[in-house]
Amino acid sequence: MTDYSKPETVSLSDLKTRIRSTDLVPSRAGLLEDIDAIFEKLSQRGISSWMDLQKCIKNPKHLDDFAKEAGIDLLYLVLLRRETEGYHPKPFDVKAIDWVSQETITKLTENGISNSETLFSRFNETALQVEYADEVGIDRETMNYLVRLAELCRVQWVSPTTGRMLIEAGYEDCQKLASSDADELYEAMDHVNENGKFFKGTIGLRDIKRLIRAAKYFI
Repeated sequence: MTDYSKPETVSLSDLKTRIRSTDLVPSRAGLLEDIDAIFEKLSQRGISSWMDLQKCIKNPKHLDDFAKEAGIDLLYLVLLRRETEGYHPKPFDVKAIDWVSQETITKLTENGISNSETLFSRFNETALQVEYADEVGIDRETMNYLVRLAELCRVQWVSPTTGRMLIEAGYEDCQKLASSDADELYEAMDHVNENGKFFKGTIGLRDIKRLIRAAKYFI
């Protein structure tokens, strides 16, 4: 599958294919209407990649003008922006990981590791994790845990809390999440959340399937 960690490598055609193959939430189902004609109009505007599209529709102030120029309904472009923004979630602040010791978080931030994107990009390799952990005095297992959490949170719909639950359930990286059985993952997540440990209610099986599908774009 196309690597969605690099928007510049994702073609407009790949993006259309992903939208078509996604189990869209009801509020975004309208993206499938006339999708071929709309993406052809985007192509005619010189847009050939996801990055090109981001540049055109990211700024709400300019979106109305672009919609008129391209002959595309404004509401469609708003939905398209919301959907595609989810394919590359914003990095989370490491300070949001409040279940890890404050001393560890401070050591990271003092060394310029302020968000999940920096954490994952710099220390995805185990050798680099070990070297850095020993250098600044962070437990090696904790360092590995933080990097795996950052990896999972690159996936659509995975918040730090959801990432924490996935790791506790035994799905500590994108590979394991992407290859998981939906029913087994559902049961594992429900067990982790038993008695509302993380939130009230449960994650629906349909949402679990969406997580698995989204993870496949990062392996």
